[in-house]
Amino acid sequence: MISKKIQQNIELLQGFYRFLYLWKFLEKYIKQHDISESAIDFPISTSDKKNFVMKWAVVKKILSDIYAHPDKKNIFWYMVELNSFKGIFSLTREMMETQDIFQSFLEKKLKDKAIAFEQIIRFFRNVLNHIETADVKIKLDDFIKQKDYLSKGKHISKIEFTMKYADYFVEWTGSKEYGLDIVIDFHALKEWQKIFDIIPLHQVYLLAEFCFNLSEIFRTTMLPSPKKPSSKHYRKSSRKRN
Repeated sequence: MISKKIQQNIELLQGFYRFLYLWKFLEKYIKQHDISESAIDFPISTSDKKNFVMKWAVVKKILSDIYAHPDKKNIFWYMVELNSFKGIFSLTREMMETQDIFQSFLEKKLKDKAIAFEQIIRFFRNVLNHIETADVKIKLDDFIKQKDYLSKGKHISKIEFTMKYADYFVEWTGSKEYGLDIVIDFHALKEWQKIFDIIPLHQVYLLAEFCFNLSEIFRTTMLPSPKKPSSKHYRKSSRKRN
């Protein structure tokens, strides 16, 4: 039986991915258009009778700074990208560890790449869950246990997740060359390395997209279809179309 929890996990994972898309679009728009003069106070309803007011001056300054310095890292980098990645990878790991049906799905789909995928997700989740700086430097605690597990328990020092969608997904209709190429050499890792020097940001985006695609294939092939509303709730309009 499919648990309600995994359905909620997938909804939230996909929400993080769409959140990333939406806010990166808004970032691009704000960099190209000065909309700071449009800033206004606006209330956020926090209860039936209370509102928290977001101040126009704070919004205006943020918008002005982003427009004036389009090449400078801004709040979208730290709050949107990193939190989206953290949410996507954490939920993927959560489903792998707590949902046997999802783990079996991964093993069936990814075959020889399943272990590498799992270890890559574990690594990212550990690092992003302990962020202390905006440039995301890894700490010894982020990887030492995983390194010891792989080297002593599995006799593995390097994790390679290099794959093309077309080789693993019959559902794939895009380019046969489209895929991921992520390599982590655990023996070469050093404390305070920047995460995106270890794995390029482009590959992290591809990994986030891969997690979303996995969740969508699982949702459409493994989860029950939503029940269609009874026809008695609808009636055809008698109004003629022009």
